[in-house]
Amino acid sequence: MKLIRKKTILVGIPILLFLLIFAIKPGDNGKPYSPYFKNLNEELKTNGPGKPIVLLDLDRLDENLKVLKEKLKSPLQYRVVVKSLPSLDLLRYIVRATGSDRLMVFHSGDVAMLLSDGEFRKFNILLGKPMPINAVADVYTKTDAKSFQNVRWLVDTEERLKEYLGFAQKENLRLSVCLEIDIGLHRGGFRKKEELDSSFTLLRQNKQHLRFSGFMGYEPHVASVPVIFGDKIRAIEDSLKKSLQVYSEFINYSKEKFPEQFQGELVFNGGGSKTYRFYQEFGNGIVNDVSVGSALVKPTDFDTVSLEEHSPAVFLAAPILKRLEGTNIPFLESISFLFSLWDPNQELTYFTYGGAFSAKKESPSGLQDNSLYGASTNQGILNGSLKTFLFPNDFVFYRPTQSEKVMAELGEIHLIRKGKLSGKWKTFVN
Repeated sequence: MKLIRKKTILVGIPILLFLLIFAIKPGDNGKPYSPYFKNLNEELKTNGPGKPIVLLDLDRLDENLKVLKEKLKSPLQYRVVVKSLPSLDLLRYIVRATGSDRLMVFHSGDVAMLLSDGEFRKFNILLGKPMPINAVADVYTKTDAKSFQNVRWLVDTEERLKEYLGFAQKENLRLSVCLEIDIGLHRGGFRKKEELDSSFTLLRQNKQHLRFSGFMGYEPHVASVPVIFGDKIRAIEDSLKKSLQVYSEFINYSKEKFPEQFQGELVFNGGGSKTYRFYQEFGNGIVNDVSVGSALVKPTDFDTVSLEEHSPAVFLAAPILKRLEGTNIPFLESISFLFSLWDPNQELTYFTYGGAFSAKKESPSGLQDNSLYGASTNQGILNGSLKTFLFPNDFVFYRPTQSEKVMAELGEIHLIRKGKLSGKWKTFVN
């Protein structure tokens, strides 16, 4: 009996080891291009510039704009987020499609550029973050005083408000300021209603140099509300309602104590790409100005349940320069054959024109980075199985994680209309 038991154990151990190895051995993740990217690959091989480029699908952008206009209607006003769409031509396309004359800007250089543009200098510009006073002064020196008055500067503390007052007094200006309030993100701004008292008193006493023009309450944390069980959308809605309740309390408190400040057209800005769709139902009457940028092109950081109706419209394409059999690592040549035996996704090695992009691989499926070889911005390395079926001059397609970084780095956007290249737009560097 003991002998049988020992034989059973001896036979069982190898079987268990085999099953364990089989369970952890990587499967073949490779797939050829999807039809959409197969068509783009052929178009780029025939008519492309033969280098890494940013692609913008105008048909998809149009569909995303259609969704935006359905979800965001008057009296809510749409404000275009400039940093996420860093191209004057792209901005013109969007404002003409939506009828918006409102911009949110995050960089002082962009403010100066827009105020020097014949069309955008007339727009209502709101800063998306508080600027150091030297940045405000720099914009002033680069623009004319009349267009400078179209800017609403964001103020997060009483100390910054005093700095802005000093600049306005020195230059004999009247600055418009929006006060940043913390409605749950905890990234700065006035946290309690009572903290506004001294700032509103300062505004009241210096109305010849400062003008209160509204509030900004940013709430991206709402879309990240943790949900273990239950409906994610419902959780987002509940979280947003709580933030909007805080926003409403700031408005009501300030209006009651400083009613003279609440005259004329004021901006009560909120929202963002991940939450804008909820404002029509929950924010109307509190917020009147909603900012959206990335949702229109949908990079991977915006793959959220609240943006399921939006389609990715921006891609990065990089040509294949070399295709090698297997995976051959320097200093490990003698054992490199083992890599593809263990992992079928290392059957082929591709070197791309450029690499280390701030983007995720999209098509063909199953391509992976090689951590042993290392990353390179000159010639990127990717591994894939035979099923990826790429050859020199084919393209690897990526989706940027954030639109602004990749667009600005490559300097131009190549436009796609009905699957064909149809021109390009220059981008600007923030």
